[in-house]
Amino acid sequence: MKDITKSQIPNQQTIQILFASFTWLIYLLFVPYVYVQLKIFSLFFIIFPGVYLFCWLAVFMHECWHEYLSSIHNKFFYLLLSWMMFLDHQVFSIAHPSHHSQVNTYKDIEFHPLGKIKNHLLRVIYNFCEIILGNIFTVILATYTITHQPQLKKQYSHQQLIISILMRMMIWGGIGYSSHLIFQVTTAQIVIPYVITCWMGSLAVHHSELIEHGNLIIEGKLEERNLKTRNLKPSGIWERLFLFITHNHSLEHSLHHVSPKIYNRPFAYANMMPDETVYISFGEYLIILKEMLTGKF
Repeated sequence: MKDITKSQIPNQQTIQILFASFTWLIYLLFVPYVYVQLKIFSLFFIIFPGVYLFCWLAVFMHECWHEYLSSIHNKFFYLLLSWMMFLDHQVFSIAHPSHHSQVNTYKDIEFHPLGKIKNHLLRVIYNFCEIILGNIFTVILATYTITHQPQLKKQYSHQQLIISILMRMMIWGGIGYSSHLIFQVTTAQIVIPYVITCWMGSLAVHHSELIEHGNLIIEGKLEERNLKTRNLKPSGIWERLFLFITHNHSLEHSLHHVSPKIYNRPFAYANMMPDETVYISFGEYLIILKEMLTGKF
């Protein structure tokens, strides 16, 4: 396998994270005005560039947490990107290690914050909510689990929560107020496109994760569970479009679990995938969603 180490990461990624962050702020400034002018047709603007930028920030936030970008201060950008996506930075930071150590099991609190739900009806309702609401739903539940589970609660700081809330208010409130002053838009006209953007972005990010891990519970060693992580096969126009919007997150995602020290996401096809790599199409993913909505494993 050809490794791409941290020292080989091109400066292009640093330029991209700065560009994505700046463009996201510009988008937040203009989207209320576009929403007022175009009404329902503003959804096209929200999808692109809105959801596209949201997913870009999400992959960069994840990569900064892993400290893949050696030419920037990863911890600072992880915090900044979290706040720019209206997230409590502590939740991902506490939950994500379990996603790697307990991947494809109910002990993965990032993906299964409530663990195994034995009641069939409740499991179906849970699956329906995460399919419809995306990461918004799982992050809320992960926050609840972290703040109520004794071992995880020790890692959660209310002081950090206050800082997170203040920073999110400064970023989102500041941009929203600037939009109000410049375009004379109302509070509702600001909040509605912001909520739609976050929901659709959350949906895109989580469905990328569901392609990789949805309804996938594996009993076995970590190496075996890593290899079972699925990847989206770029075999059709819808698969390619989804990979474009989500910045190839699910293209070779199993490699991220097999070799987490390799920064592979921006460098598609640069590494040889293991022979046991699992690829699925959108058609196969729809079958997985059907199984989730019927409570099947």
